[in-house]
Amino acid sequence: MEKSIMISNQIWKAMQDRDAALLNELIHEEAEFVHMTRTLNRKKEIDVILEADIVYKHIEFIEHTVRTFGTTEIILNRLDLTAVVKGNEVVNAFVVTEVYTVDEEGSLKLASLAFTKRV
Repeated sequence: MEKSIMISNQIWKAMQDRDAALLNELIHEEAEFVHMTRTLNRKKEIDVILEADIVYKHIEFIEHTVRTFGTTEIILNRLDLTAVVKGNEVVNAFVVTEVYTVDEEGSLKLASLAFTKRV
């Protein structure tokens, strides 16, 4: 559980820093990202970040819940996200579901990240 939280924190920081090398290292090559308006694979997600289509300005984590199912770990992050999306600053309250799995080399990697808007 501690490892998935550590990887999650590294991924969120790498998204803010636009660190493509670290994102490629921590995210499974077949990962999927579910946003409010689109679903992207790892390459497209990183491209969106590098091209500043989405800029993660400030992330306020409210709560983390971690569940382990064999070699799969799921993190539910309750957070408030300030981002710039296609040039417009937005603030959204989300639950972000992160699913981690062990890859072929035995490393824990992000397999899916999905945003669900809180109301």
